[in-house]
Amino acid sequence: MNEIRVLQWLGMVCLLAGLARMGMTPSAFIWGTDSPQELAFGLVASILMSVGTIVLYLVQSRETGRIGLVTALAISLGNIATVCMLWSTLQGAIPTEETGGVALIALRMLMLIGLTIGTVVFAILTYRARVFPRWVVALFALMLLSMVLPIEDNKYMAFFWGLTYVGMGYAICTGKLQRSKQGLA
Repeated sequence: MNEIRVLQWLGMVCLLAGLARMGMTPSAFIWGTDSPQELAFGLVASILMSVGTIVLYLVQSRETGRIGLVTALAISLGNIATVCMLWSTLQGAIPTEETGGVALIALRMLMLIGLTIGTVVFAILTYRARVFPRWVVALFALMLLSMVLPIEDNKYMAFFWGLTYVGMGYAICTGKLQRSKQGLA
């Protein structure tokens, strides 16, 4: 299996991760925020995003360099921390209202740093790398703007986050990347 085929398969993982993340929004509206259905979609999405984020770095590794690798790893670690929290919540170990505990605080900090700051830096690096189409960068901007929507529980954020991963996965799977920079056939 050659490098291009591996990247396409990992792009499919990204696409599936985005679809799973997008599934959180209708689940939150139908069964409520932090319902088992919404958390299950989030768990699957976070597992797939932990793996799929690496391909986002691989397709633009020459252009983003070490900083791109660090941000991709930070996003993956943030997703792994999210998996831990979601699994604990689904098992009833962490009530959703609880705010204390050293381990819980550490996981939340890892999620905040890894996902939020990592995503912002990765979006800037993606814009500067010019490997993905510009509409993918616009999806990143839309996702970051959706974080601050003045809506209770911000149920739409998961939709836009997932849409970004679907867009990036689609661009990788279909070869819509800038070929001159990557040399991808």
